Amino acid sequence: MADTKREIERKYESTAATSDLPDLTRVPGVSAVIDKGVAELDATYYDTEDQRLAAGSLTLRRRTGGDDAGWHLKLPVAPDVRDEIRAPLSETVPRSLTSLARSRTRDARLVPVVRLRSSRDVRHLVADDGSVLAELSIDAVRAERLTGGPGESQSRWTEIEVELADDGDPAFLDAVEKRLRKAGIRRSASASKLARALADTAPATPVIPA
Repeated sequence: MADTKREIERKYESTAATSDLPDLTRVPGVSAVIDKGVAELDATYYDTEDQRLAAGSLTLRRRTGGDDAGWHLKLPVAPDVRDEIRAPLSETVPRSLTSLARSRTRDARLVPVVRLRSSRDVRHLVADDGSVLAELSIDAVRAERLTGGPGESQSRWTEIEVELADDGDPAFLDAVEKRLRKAGIRRSASASKLARALADTAPATPVIPA
């Protein structure tokens, strides 16, 4: 059985130095920043060989580690907003998710295209009453392309994600972003980890002799 979660988050470029983060208790409404430790995540992304899901900004992955291990199909809703449809962990792609993706994949076969392994350093931004306003994570990412021809098959980078708590006010993310920008932290140029991995590890274009 699958369930759906509305995900509102923003991604930022990072230098990987945790000490570079500004004091986020200066963001209006934030009483404390609580360290939640590091989670090791291992995700394999699936798509058709001609990347029909990626072309529509959809992602389908199987992930282990963290508190939401399983299959995730992410559908774009608006800028910074996606619906994440989850299914329990299994060895093969759940039929419930392949059915939802069929408008893009048609009859094409889904194959593993990218593996992402991330060390996720998690912090919760909490209010005076202890409620979580947002989750901030610093992700050290290792990407490995599983398909394609000659070219760089691996890539590494670090990024910051800020995900709004369920039923939170999106304006809170504006306040967090203002604080991050003052510290020189800028939005990521890639819409998702998968998009960056595909761009970084794109097969080399053959050189045709003149």
